[in-house]
Amino acid sequence: MGPPVEFNDLLAESELHQKQRPFMSAMHLFVPLGLFLGGLVVLYLIGELGRIGSAIAAAFFVAGKLLILKGAISNNVFEMSAYQLAVMVFIMDCWVAYLFTFNLHRLYRIPRVGPWLKRLQNYCQFWLSRQPWMRRWALTGVTLFVMFPLTGTGAPGGAILGRLVGLKAVTTLLAVALGSAIGCGIMAHFADQLEPMFAPIQDEWWFMAVGIGIIAVLLLMLFWLGRRISRAADAYADTLVDRDA
Repeated sequence: MGPPVEFNDLLAESELHQKQRPFMSAMHLFVPLGLFLGGLVVLYLIGELGRIGSAIAAAFFVAGKLLILKGAISNNVFEMSAYQLAVMVFIMDCWVAYLFTFNLHRLYRIPRVGPWLKRLQNYCQFWLSRQPWMRRWALTGVTLFVMFPLTGTGAPGGAILGRLVGLKAVTTLLAVALGSAIGCGIMAHFADQLEPMFAPIQDEWWFMAVGIGIIAVLLLMLFWLGRRISRAADAYADTLVDRDA
């Protein structure tokens, strides 16, 4: 682990790497983009783009790791088991972590993405201010950070946090992958244990209504907690600006 760094230093380091090693820098951009497009083509050719694509969209934009709990219902809309959903989310996390870890300077220039990255940086710095042990135990800290399904603690947050605490890019990617594997594995195991219990009643209307309600409540609670932490992170960032002014 190296010394802690600032977010602007990460951007400067990424841009310097692009200038010094243009081929490697281009590869770090085209590899994740190529994998994404290649994956879409494969899903289309095997006729699974609609089903798996909708599961990917639901995990990325709405539920995150919580989508794995849908695997507790064998006839869920995605027709995927808990472990299949866990593998899907794990692959997504690794892909996002790769894209963010090696392309921060490019992503920062994209309209709307740049300001979002700035807020995510504030979120990570706030966590570090409240949990200073993460700097000393960086690999463990990033792994635990990614494990929990809170807003902001997924692969993008883990990628930025890992670099802020001084981890190298490859080590950051490994920490995010490890945290995702453990988190997804735990949720898949939990959902898999519930599936036999739910099987006899999963077609009952009241069960589906209760299930939707529980998931909605969980999402709202996690969103509320994430927003509360985000507001505290923004306030913390403002104090840093006032201090440096």
